[in-house]
Amino acid sequence: MAKNRAFGSIQQDKDKASFFKILAYEDLWSESMRFIPHKFKTSVCKNHPLKVILKVVWGRSWTVSLSSFKGSYLMEKKGWEKFLNDNKLGDKEFLTFTNEGNNCLSVSIFKKNCKEMLTPRKTTIISSSSSFSNVKKEEMSDVSPIIAEGSRRGRKEKKERADEEEARKKSKKMKKKADNNNVYEASSSLVPTFSFTIKPSKLIVAAIPQDFANDHMPNETTKFIIHDPNGKPWDVVYYYTEGQKLFSSGWRILARKYGLAVGDFCTFRLIKRREMVLEVIHASQM
Repeated sequence: MAKNRAFGSIQQDKDKASFFKILAYEDLWSESMRFIPHKFKTSVCKNHPLKVILKVVWGRSWTVSLSSFKGSYLMEKKGWEKFLNDNKLGDKEFLTFTNEGNNCLSVSIFKKNCKEMLTPRKTTIISSSSSFSNVKKEEMSDVSPIIAEGSRRGRKEKKERADEEEARKKSKKMKKKADNNNVYEASSSLVPTFSFTIKPSKLIVAAIPQDFANDHMPNETTKFIIHDPNGKPWDVVYYYTEGQKLFSSGWRILARKYGLAVGDFCTFRLIKRREMVLEVIHASQM
């Protein structure tokens, strides 16, 4: 019986082998999460080019390319990411994968409340470029998600503008309260800066404002160093895709050590290409 952080023990149900994965947001695209257990090397992937078809219970399927990895196969990021995004996954869902033959794995999705997903999630959070071509429904069945996406984007942009305005106001307040002995204060006006207020989701991952990311952040997933005002460093992973720019692995630890809580106001100053200083005004101090 083989186990690791990303996938569960391989089980046998008569002639159908199966395994499971538990989706944690900070680990979604890791090699261990995309790894197909050795048991499936010969039973699932018999054809060339190497690929696997992931099929859900409501009939939709995704073709994901494979590459050889440590004696078995690794699902390539592009196809795996599309499967996750199209199904809005990443909130501790439990997935089972069952070998149906012909390079096909049937996927059962269980939400964190233990209920199985039998239909697609209604609220769409994927990009407008996502394809609905695999859904075998009438043409009009695809119109609602597209309209919902446009409406959602409008609301999101409006909310982002309001959040940015709030951040600017709090940033001014933060500068007035800043310690005159802060070693970074002298140069704070000379470096790129962004701010946000801590919400529950930001205690797990920290999304970077799109404008700031486009102007100042690297176009690749890489390691960042975040210092506290006294210079103590923390390593975090800056995760980059076309649709998301955020601090993922390491951020949760930093948030805990900083004592961050909902309502705290955070300001980030980019002092080097991959280094920042984080200053915090706790909600209790406002």
